[in-house]
Amino acid sequence: MAVTLKDIAIECGVSYSTVSKALKDSPLVTEATKRKIKEKAEEMNYIPNNSARSLVSNKSNTIGLIWPAVDRVAVTTLASQINEAVKKAGYFMVVSIDDPITAAGKFLELRFDGVIVFDEGEETRLPAKITNNIPVVAYGVERELDYPIINVNHDKSMQLAVDTLMDKGHSEIDYIGDLETKDIRQIIKKETFIHYCEEKKVNYQLIDSEGLSEEVTSNSLRKYLANNTLKRGIVCGSYDITMGLLHHIDKQAEKPMIVSYDNIKKFDAIDTPVYTVGVPSEKIAESLVQILIKHIEAEDIEEEQIIQLYPEVTYP
Repeated sequence: MAVTLKDIAIECGVSYSTVSKALKDSPLVTEATKRKIKEKAEEMNYIPNNSARSLVSNKSNTIGLIWPAVDRVAVTTLASQINEAVKKAGYFMVVSIDDPITAAGKFLELRFDGVIVFDEGEETRLPAKITNNIPVVAYGVERELDYPIINVNHDKSMQLAVDTLMDKGHSEIDYIGDLETKDIRQIIKKETFIHYCEEKKVNYQLIDSEGLSEEVTSNSLRKYLANNTLKRGIVCGSYDITMGLLHHIDKQAEKPMIVSYDNIKKFDAIDTPVYTVGVPSEKIAESLVQILIKHIEAEDIEEEQIIQLYPEVTYP
């Protein structure tokens, strides 16, 4: 049978309210009494009933993260950094890879305090019946939503990537990315690359990674390279796509210059020098959590619905 606050109070010879205050670190209880109560709670294997507590306070101190996949390093890196930012803010995070509407509905049902969603387009738009009842912040591209969205300016990242290669003397550039997708982030990367290369008179070709994972990219490039060669300048649409590419060029004597989207520190651990573009992932994580906490803890907050973050180039 579960141990209750009343059980601890009886064992310690104090009142129920004193136990409750002590376990919340209230200054109204002496340090000696707090220590005695906490030790007894630990000894009795007491587990707080957060569901009951949230019914009283209308706050669960839990944030739900709706994420698209667990098989991509760039995605899991950002999710881990969001979790760290959530913990620093005094909250607990639960991750769901279910479809966004189902996941957000369950978070609302469980009385979570807020939701972070990875926005990929209309299929991931959360309905008003959810967003009117729980604070939501999205990560994606600039578009009209009923809740704040962080735009990391994927278009400017692609322009930076092309500029970086041009500055190093490359006038022919390959783009390796997921070309057949409904994900608006990937579409913007591809279309910006095409338009910017045409504007700058750069010869280019598009190579379909056929997905966003390392394994899928490697298999796609194996087929492509059976009859084609890569240019000396390459832009990759993500960290995982870059890792799929490296399977095929690591043994080459003369390696191409690579600029990859996803500004994450994981690139520091690979042997091949890779330039990276994008908003640093830790900055994205901190911004998402800060904005969501503001909406959770303040009523009628006035803030821009589209929050702009701007990409940087990181040199190997």
